[in-house]
Amino acid sequence: MPPAKVCPPERLQKRPLPAIRIRPDDVFIVSYPRSGNTWVRFLMANLLAPDEKITFRNIENYVPSVYKSADVLDAREGRRYIKSHNPCYELYPKLIYIYRDGRDALVSYYYYVTGKNVFSGTFEDFIFSPFVEQFTSWKDHIARAWEFASKYPDRILILRYEEMLISTLSALTSISTFLGLACDSRAIADAATKSSFEYLQKVEKEAGGETLGKKFTFFRTGTSNQWRDHFGPQLYQQFLRQNEQTLRRLGYQI
Repeated sequence: MPPAKVCPPERLQKRPLPAIRIRPDDVFIVSYPRSGNTWVRFLMANLLAPDEKITFRNIENYVPSVYKSADVLDAREGRRYIKSHNPCYELYPKLIYIYRDGRDALVSYYYYVTGKNVFSGTFEDFIFSPFVEQFTSWKDHIARAWEFASKYPDRILILRYEEMLISTLSALTSISTFLGLACDSRAIADAATKSSFEYLQKVEKEAGGETLGKKFTFFRTGTSNQWRDHFGPQLYQQFLRQNEQTLRRLGYQI
């Protein structure tokens, strides 16, 4: 049996990739935190299991998180679709990468960690805290993905979160084509419908969220441009000093 692969030392941040045995046909769904990773997991699960009602109670059966299911992944048969936030792109045989405006990603990330009671403090405290670089910084996470795509374009599909909000059907069609799934247009449309934010919010309310017993909503809003209500002028200038070039390169307005 081949040894477990690990992330290169220069990629090891505060939360390393769990040691797992990666198979040649594995597909990883990767993003900086709160950039659409879990949404894509639900899109794919609804596409792979059209007769199942996909919730947080069974999502691990179809598109598991490497952080929750590492110990049982070896027992999984067939092609595996695995969530990861670690930018260990060279290790992933094939990956779907989702990126989002870093300003909105940080706002969503802030509400996520405060909602789970793992961080207390202001938004300004948060965006300059170690939390935001658990998996490298937002700009480095994305820069490494684009660098990988320039070398191995056949191994990566890059999706823009904001475009997915406008045309979820188109994004899911691209995913199906990239993975070579035999899905007709109706199956793709049905999966997209069952993965709308309104539908997912309803399912989360009925079946429970990511962690049972915690009064926390994972699918909070799903909208873009929330950052305008959270960045004061001084904080925004501090953020731009580090990230303006990346935002502009990706086509986001400053």
